Amino acid sequence: MSPSPIPSDDLPSIVLTVDVEDYFMSPEGIAVEQWGEYPSRIREGMTATLELFAECHARATFFFLGWIADRFPDLVAETARQGHEIGTHLYDHRFVHDQTASEFESTLERSLSALQAVGITDVKSHRAPGFSLSRSHLWQFEILSRLGIRNDSSINPHATYLYGERGAPRFPYRIGEVLEWPPATIEVAGRTLPVGGGGTLRILPAWYCRWARRRYLSEGWPPVIYLHPWELDPTPPRIQLPFRQALIHHLGLPGMKNKIRDFLREYKTLTVSEAAKIWGNCI
Repeated sequence: MSPSPIPSDDLPSIVLTVDVEDYFMSPEGIAVEQWGEYPSRIREGMTATLELFAECHARATFFFLGWIADRFPDLVAETARQGHEIGTHLYDHRFVHDQTASEFESTLERSLSALQAVGITDVKSHRAPGFSLSRSHLWQFEILSRLGIRNDSSINPHATYLYGERGAPRFPYRIGEVLEWPPATIEVAGRTLPVGGGGTLRILPAWYCRWARRRYLSEGWPPVIYLHPWELDPTPPRIQLPFRQALIHHLGLPGMKNKIRDFLREYKTLTVSEAAKIWGNCI
């Protein structure tokens, strides 16, 4: 397939983000202690993601788990070499709301150390596993700021049984010295609905995701979109999970690549730090 044309500056912008984790890391039924039981597919997923982004001339912020960076440092280096921003996704995908302040600071420091070992010494952007920060816990943002984080994308206004904070602002805002970049959502009849990222991007129809992105853009901000490398794996493994988890984890995988390619051709992409430089003074 021939490369997509280089996006014009006249195209609307989206903030493109990737949570770098393997296929067995995010289902809530699989504990960190069990990860060694699963064969890794992170190379296959990352190769497919980077190739698609290169084809579409897209730049993104890749939030790496420190666990991944320790074991696959070449993937971190190659992602940076291709011009993408490297952010942190903490170390081992444990939700922050299950941690004390000292535990959160420790796992953040450990993830930053893993990235520093690869030569990534100026990490400015962070996303917590499972969007598990809270506006009411200011200590979380004080720790981020103290360790050099200036941009966060960890509070999702679309609340589900897995994640989200009902009533959280839909547009970028500040918490202390940290700029918060929520995943894009829209309001319809008093309800907050996802624009489409991760599982919602896979599951929701393409026409809805396209309409929702345009609606969000009409409100004056670039939508923050997220995905995972395993969602682009050409031969994704199937995991034995409880029915609801299996449905969320596997549904829509075959069509994910085409959905992403379609919107990458329609928009200019920005990293989180690039968006902060453009809109930070307005927040």
